[in-house]
Amino acid sequence: MIDAHLPLIDLRAEDAYQSGHYLEATHLPWPDLQTRLNELPERPASLQLLGDDLTLATASAFLIDKGYSISNQMTLYAFEQYCQKHPGLVVLGSDSRALWQPTPLLLEFIKHLENNDLPSMVLSNRRLALDIGCGGGRDSVYLALRGWQVIAIDREQRVLQRAEQLAQSTGQTVPIDWRACAVEADGCLPEQQLDLIVMMRFLNRSVVAQMAQMLKPGGYVVIQTFVEGVEQMGSPKNPNYILKKGELAKTFGAFDVIVDRIDALKDGRPVASFIAQKRETDDVRNERG
Repeated sequence: MIDAHLPLIDLRAEDAYQSGHYLEATHLPWPDLQTRLNELPERPASLQLLGDDLTLATASAFLIDKGYSISNQMTLYAFEQYCQKHPGLVVLGSDSRALWQPTPLLLEFIKHLENNDLPSMVLSNRRLALDIGCGGGRDSVYLALRGWQVIAIDREQRVLQRAEQLAQSTGQTVPIDWRACAVEADGCLPEQQLDLIVMMRFLNRSVVAQMAQMLKPGGYVVIQTFVEGVEQMGSPKNPNYILKKGELAKTFGAFDVIVDRIDALKDGRPVASFIAQKRETDDVRNERG
């Protein structure tokens, strides 16, 4: 039996999936799933799997090792029986339920920005955002789907390939400039000024120090990364990648701070959540009237 409250990952090949699948299924065929973890919910999460016996055993072991729990494994025979009993919940085609979400802090920011709950923002016709250390690309793709022009940076080409796969899975054309480079390298960071800088679970203090110059007046930084105390709970342990409490407020002392708090990830590790706006100059305020 399928639990409608939990994600169902259909591991079958494309033709089998299109010939009939559960209405709310997510199609991540095995072995492609191994390189598409960024399309799953954030860990820890409980999943259901559908596939043949060998695939179920292999995929289940893989996902458990990655920090997921498997609540239900449905064999092909069991799915055939389910189809007969619940024909209205089985559909044809390639539609697949999206399970990924951007970082909650970015969701919070965009919600308030679009609801006009934040101080006014000077935006160009092409709103330009920079995602530093973009990883699997969830935040970059989310921003692009919301109409932003995005520059997404990660030093690992293989990671960016997964991010590009995520963008393709949306079925939409998303304006993202993927850059595989180290942020310290010449030419990696954009030369044009930005409306938004996002940095999640990544820390490079030299780049943080440059953000004020990289932003347009009225632009925002949205940062969430590990804070002191995390070393007692696991990684990271290197102080170069761990913020001190209150560090961002001091770094962005000339900004208007909107959010400055300590949150906890699902695994309990503490992170500093920070949103601040670069103050407009008198000239910009006068131009806006």
